[in-house]
Amino acid sequence: MFLLLSFLVSFGAKYAGEFLDLPVSGRAQAMGGAYVTLARISESPFWNPACIVREEGKQIFLFHSESFGGIINYNAVSSAMSDETQGLGLALYQVGYPDIIFTNDSVALDTANVDDWVLYFTYGKKVKFDEVTTSCLYLGANVKTIYRRWQEGSAYGFGIDGGVLYNFYPFSVGLYIENLTTTLLFWNTGTKEFIVPLLKMGISYEVPVERLSGRFILAGGLDTNLENKITKLDAIKSDPHIGVEYVYEDRFAVRVGWDKGDMSFGAGIKLGSLTVDYGQSYHPQLGTNSRLSGSVEF
Repeated sequence: MFLLLSFLVSFGAKYAGEFLDLPVSGRAQAMGGAYVTLARISESPFWNPACIVREEGKQIFLFHSESFGGIINYNAVSSAMSDETQGLGLALYQVGYPDIIFTNDSVALDTANVDDWVLYFTYGKKVKFDEVTTSCLYLGANVKTIYRRWQEGSAYGFGIDGGVLYNFYPFSVGLYIENLTTTLLFWNTGTKEFIVPLLKMGISYEVPVERLSGRFILAGGLDTNLENKITKLDAIKSDPHIGVEYVYEDRFAVRVGWDKGDMSFGAGIKLGSLTVDYGQSYHPQLGTNSRLSGSVEF
């Protein structure tokens, strides 16, 4: 419970941006959050805006999660479109903490529903070096607005995220800088909060396995927060992510991961234009976290 209360700190500057770092996507959850280079175009606002041009098409994405025994619920919906050179996306992300109990010296004083909302506008562009090489560089950016409603009041904020993805098959490397310009929240109480940048680095490697009619994807990542925040690898102030996925005939996938020291697993299935992904992780103190998402191509 102490860890959960630390996570829910409302005015502590050190954790002001924590609500932005919850893994959106069942596939990302199952792969331990090693997703900076793998996000589908409709998931790109949440993981790396450069990924919005990594494939062509139009997608709609829906996501739901209940974490820590239902104490935290969060949802997301997004749409994205991309052609050979550029992509556009719009996404809405909501985190809710129903019936939070506020206490003083262990005495319950009040309960309240608290909510965080984030609206993303995403743009990405593809840079191809020449017609001979298959390597490509992808660039992307988010412009986002934030609304927070807590017991103490409400706040509005504005921020920019930036991302880069470089693909040279079978490798992909990426960098996502969340809150690139430092996001500022203005509370109606007169308080201001700064959300400092978070650097998410990732790499992935795809291995075709013809005998098994599929392919393996190996992915890794490292999150580095530019504030004095406690992490699993406190010596370098970074959190590691590792994920492995096996995809059978582009129809069915199984996944395992390691997210900041916690194991995760999940699966996905594709039926025509519909893709459904499920991911689950377990924390020894906070319990099971389950995440379900789906996307439709059209």
